[in-house]
Amino acid sequence: MNAYSKTLIATLALAGAAGAQALGNVSIEYVSTSGVELSTTLTDEFLSGAMQYTAGGQSFAAFCIELAQTHAPSALGSQIYTASSFGGATGVLLQGLFSSNYGSVSSDFQKAAFQTAIWEITHEKTAALDVNAGTFQFGWTSTGSTADDSALASLANKYLSDAQGYQGDAKYTLTRLSNPTYQDLVTVSSVPEPGSYLLMATGLMAVGFMARRRQGR
Repeated sequence: MNAYSKTLIATLALAGAAGAQALGNVSIEYVSTSGVELSTTLTDEFLSGAMQYTAGGQSFAAFCIELAQTHAPSALGSQIYTASSFGGATGVLLQGLFSSNYGSVSSDFQKAAFQTAIWEITHEKTAALDVNAGTFQFGWTSTGSTADDSALASLANKYLSDAQGYQGDAKYTLTRLSNPTYQDLVTVSSVPEPGSYLLMATGLMAVGFMARRRQGR
Protein backbone atom coordinates (compact mmCIF):
# COMPACT_ATOMS: atom_id res chain seq x y z
CA MET A 1 0.00 0.00 0.00
CA ASN A 2 1.44 3.39 -0.96
CA ALA A 3 1.68 6.44 1.30
CA TYR A 4 -1.36 8.08 -0.30
CA SER A 5 -3.57 5.04 0.40
CA LYS A 6 -2.37 4.77 3.99
CA THR A 7 -3.07 8.45 4.55
CA LEU A 8 -6.52 8.19 2.98
CA ILE A 9 -7.59 5.16 5.01
CA ALA A 10 -6.31 6.61 8.26
CA THR A 11 -7.90 10.01 7.56
CA LEU A 12 -11.29 8.47 6.78
CA ALA A 13 -11.19 6.36 9.92
CA LEU A 14 -10.20 9.25 12.17
CA ALA A 15 -12.64 11.70 10.62
CA GLY A 16 -15.46 9.19 10.71
CA ALA A 17 -14.83 8.54 14.39
CA ALA A 18 -14.91 12.29 15.03
CA GLY A 19 -18.26 12.67 13.23
CA ALA A 20 -16.91 14.74 10.36
CA GLN A 21 -19.10 15.30 7.30
CA ALA A 22 -16.84 16.32 4.40
CA LEU A 23 -13.66 14.25 4.23
CA GLY A 24 -12.26 15.15 0.80
CA ASN A 25 -11.92 13.50 -2.60
CA VAL A 26 -10.73 10.04 -3.57
CA SER A 27 -10.01 8.44 -6.96
CA ILE A 28 -11.61 4.98 -7.29
CA GLU A 29 -12.17 2.53 -10.15
CA TYR A 30 -15.04 0.05 -10.58
CA VAL A 31 -13.99 -3.59 -11.03
CA SER A 32 -16.97 -5.94 -10.73
CA THR A 33 -20.25 -6.79 -8.98
CA SER A 34 -21.05 -10.04 -7.17
CA GLY A 35 -24.73 -10.70 -6.51
CA VAL A 36 -28.06 -11.59 -8.13
CA GLU A 37 -30.02 -9.92 -10.92
CA LEU A 38 -33.22 -8.45 -9.52
CA SER A 39 -35.74 -5.68 -10.04
CA THR A 40 -37.35 -3.14 -7.72
CA THR A 41 -40.21 -0.68 -7.98
CA LEU A 42 -37.62 2.03 -8.71
CA THR A 43 -35.43 0.17 -11.24
CA ASP A 44 -35.41 -2.27 -14.10
CA GLU A 45 -33.62 -5.59 -13.70
CA PHE A 46 -29.89 -5.39 -13.01
CA LEU A 47 -27.14 -7.11 -11.05
CA SER A 48 -27.46 -6.29 -7.35
CA GLY A 49 -24.93 -7.05 -4.65
CA ALA A 50 -21.47 -6.13 -3.42
CA MET A 51 -19.26 -4.17 -5.82
CA GLN A 52 -15.49 -4.28 -5.94
CA TYR A 53 -13.52 -1.08 -6.49
CA THR A 54 -9.85 -0.21 -6.29
CA ALA A 55 -8.18 2.86 -4.78
CA GLY A 56 -4.43 3.32 -4.88
CA GLY A 57 -4.00 -0.26 -6.04
CA GLN A 58 -6.00 -1.64 -3.10
CA SER A 59 -9.34 -3.44 -3.53
CA PHE A 60 -12.38 -2.66 -1.38
CA ALA A 61 -16.08 -3.54 -1.34
CA ALA A 62 -18.92 -1.03 -1.68
CA PHE A 63 -22.70 -1.02 -1.99
CA CYS A 64 -24.96 1.29 -3.98
CA ILE A 65 -27.05 3.87 -2.10
CA GLU A 66 -28.50 5.57 -5.18
CA LEU A 67 -30.83 4.06 -7.79
CA ALA A 68 -31.04 7.00 -10.21
CA GLN A 69 -27.60 6.32 -11.73
CA THR A 70 -25.33 3.39 -12.50
CA HIS A 71 -21.67 2.73 -11.72
CA ALA A 72 -18.89 4.03 -13.93
CA PRO A 73 -17.92 1.51 -16.65
CA SER A 74 -14.55 -0.13 -16.11
CA ALA A 75 -13.42 1.16 -19.51
CA LEU A 76 -13.52 4.73 -18.19
CA GLY A 77 -10.98 3.98 -15.49
CA SER A 78 -10.79 5.90 -12.22
CA GLN A 79 -13.36 8.50 -11.22
CA ILE A 80 -13.25 11.15 -8.51
CA TYR A 81 -15.69 10.72 -5.63
CA THR A 82 -16.28 12.96 -2.63
CA ALA A 83 -15.98 11.11 0.68
CA SER A 84 -18.25 12.06 3.57
CA SER A 85 -19.83 10.47 6.62
CA PHE A 86 -23.46 9.58 7.29
CA GLY A 87 -25.60 11.35 9.86
CA GLY A 88 -29.12 11.22 11.26
CA ALA A 89 -31.47 8.26 11.20
CA THR A 90 -30.00 6.92 7.95
CA GLY A 91 -26.53 6.76 9.48
CA VAL A 92 -27.84 5.02 12.59
CA LEU A 93 -29.74 2.41 10.58
CA LEU A 94 -26.85 1.76 8.19
CA GLN A 95 -24.51 1.32 11.14
CA GLY A 96 -26.96 -1.11 12.72
CA LEU A 97 -27.25 -3.00 9.44
CA PHE A 98 -23.51 -3.38 8.93
CA SER A 99 -22.70 -4.01 12.58
CA SER A 100 -25.33 -6.72 12.96
CA ASN A 101 -24.87 -8.71 9.76
CA TYR A 102 -22.18 -7.50 7.35
CA GLY A 103 -19.60 -9.89 8.75
CA SER A 104 -21.75 -12.90 7.84
CA VAL A 105 -22.63 -11.84 4.28
CA SER A 106 -20.76 -14.08 1.85
CA SER A 107 -22.95 -15.69 -0.86
CA ASP A 108 -24.23 -13.81 -3.91
CA PHE A 109 -27.78 -14.28 -2.62
CA GLN A 110 -26.88 -12.74 0.75
CA LYS A 111 -25.11 -9.83 -0.95
CA ALA A 112 -28.20 -9.12 -3.06
CA ALA A 113 -30.46 -9.22 0.02
CA PHE A 114 -28.05 -6.99 1.94
CA GLN A 115 -28.00 -4.50 -0.96
CA THR A 116 -31.81 -4.55 -1.03
CA ALA A 117 -31.89 -3.76 2.70
CA ILE A 118 -29.55 -0.80 2.11
CA TRP A 119 -31.88 0.54 -0.59
CA GLU A 120 -34.85 0.19 1.76
CA ILE A 121 -33.03 2.32 4.35
CA THR A 122 -31.92 4.97 1.86
CA HIS A 123 -35.08 5.14 -0.29
CA GLU A 124 -38.12 4.33 1.84
CA LYS A 125 -40.12 7.53 2.42
CA THR A 126 -43.68 6.54 3.32
CA ALA A 127 -43.73 3.36 5.39
CA ALA A 128 -41.96 1.22 7.96
CA LEU A 129 -38.87 -0.65 6.79
CA ASP A 130 -40.25 -3.56 4.76
CA VAL A 131 -39.07 -4.43 1.25
CA ASN A 132 -42.57 -5.67 0.41
CA ALA A 133 -44.32 -2.33 1.02
CA GLY A 134 -43.94 1.43 0.69
CA THR A 135 -42.06 3.74 -1.68
CA PHE A 136 -39.30 1.23 -2.33
CA GLN A 137 -40.18 -2.42 -2.87
CA PHE A 138 -38.26 -5.47 -3.98
CA GLY A 139 -39.60 -6.86 -7.27
CA TRP A 140 -38.25 -10.23 -8.33
CA THR A 141 -35.02 -12.07 -9.07
CA SER A 142 -33.84 -13.23 -12.47
CA THR A 143 -34.48 -16.85 -11.47
CA GLY A 144 -38.20 -16.28 -11.87
CA SER A 145 -38.83 -18.51 -8.86
CA THR A 146 -41.49 -17.33 -6.40
CA ALA A 147 -39.69 -19.25 -3.67
CA ASP A 148 -36.41 -17.46 -4.39
CA ASP A 149 -38.18 -14.09 -4.47
CA SER A 150 -39.82 -14.74 -1.12
CA ALA A 151 -36.56 -15.95 0.40
CA LEU A 152 -34.65 -12.85 -0.74
CA ALA A 153 -37.33 -10.50 0.56
CA SER A 154 -37.44 -12.38 3.88
CA LEU A 155 -33.66 -12.22 4.28
CA ALA A 156 -33.59 -8.50 3.44
CA ASN A 157 -36.32 -7.87 6.03
CA LYS A 158 -34.38 -9.89 8.61
CA TYR A 159 -31.36 -7.68 7.98
CA LEU A 160 -33.58 -4.61 8.43
CA SER A 161 -35.09 -5.93 11.65
CA ASP A 162 -31.63 -6.64 13.04
CA ALA A 163 -30.50 -3.14 12.01
CA GLN A 164 -33.38 -1.49 13.86
CA GLY A 165 -32.82 -3.60 16.96
CA TYR A 166 -29.03 -3.28 17.10
CA GLN A 167 -27.79 -1.69 20.33
CA GLY A 168 -24.16 -2.76 20.43
CA ASP A 169 -21.02 -0.80 19.67
CA ALA A 170 -20.38 0.50 16.17
CA LYS A 171 -18.19 -2.09 14.46
CA TYR A 172 -17.49 -0.09 11.32
CA THR A 173 -16.63 3.36 10.08
CA LEU A 174 -19.10 4.12 7.30
CA THR A 175 -18.02 6.32 4.39
CA ARG A 176 -20.27 7.77 1.70
CA LEU A 177 -18.68 8.18 -1.73
CA SER A 178 -20.55 10.64 -3.97
CA ASN A 179 -20.19 11.46 -7.67
CA PRO A 180 -22.39 13.78 -9.79
CA THR A 181 -22.47 11.36 -12.74
CA TYR A 182 -22.35 7.88 -11.20
CA GLN A 183 -24.19 6.18 -8.35
CA ASP A 184 -23.27 7.10 -4.79
CA LEU A 185 -21.79 4.35 -2.64
CA VAL A 186 -21.33 3.25 0.94
CA THR A 187 -18.15 1.47 2.01
CA VAL A 188 -16.95 0.50 5.46
CA SER A 189 -13.77 -0.19 7.36
CA SER A 190 -13.48 -1.87 10.74
CA VAL A 191 -13.44 0.49 13.71
CA PRO A 192 -9.94 0.27 15.22
CA GLU A 193 -9.38 -0.55 18.87
CA PRO A 194 -9.21 2.66 20.97
CA GLY A 195 -5.44 2.54 21.23
CA SER A 196 -5.13 2.29 17.46
CA TYR A 197 -6.26 5.89 16.88
CA LEU A 198 -3.04 7.17 18.45
CA LEU A 199 -1.02 4.86 16.23
CA MET A 200 -2.88 6.05 13.13
CA ALA A 201 -2.42 9.69 14.12
CA THR A 202 1.29 9.05 14.61
CA GLY A 203 1.42 7.39 11.20
CA LEU A 204 -0.29 10.38 9.60
CA MET A 205 2.24 12.75 11.13
CA ALA A 206 5.09 10.55 9.91
CA VAL A 207 3.70 10.46 6.37
CA GLY A 208 3.29 14.24 6.42
CA PHE A 209 6.85 14.68 7.69
CA MET A 210 8.26 12.46 4.94
CA ALA A 211 6.22 14.31 2.29
CA ARG A 212 7.60 17.66 3.50
CA ARG A 213 11.14 16.29 3.43
CA ARG A 214 10.71 15.16 -0.19
CA GLN A 215 9.27 18.53 -1.17
CA GLY A 216 12.21 20.29 0.47
CA ARG A 217 14.81 18.42 -1.57
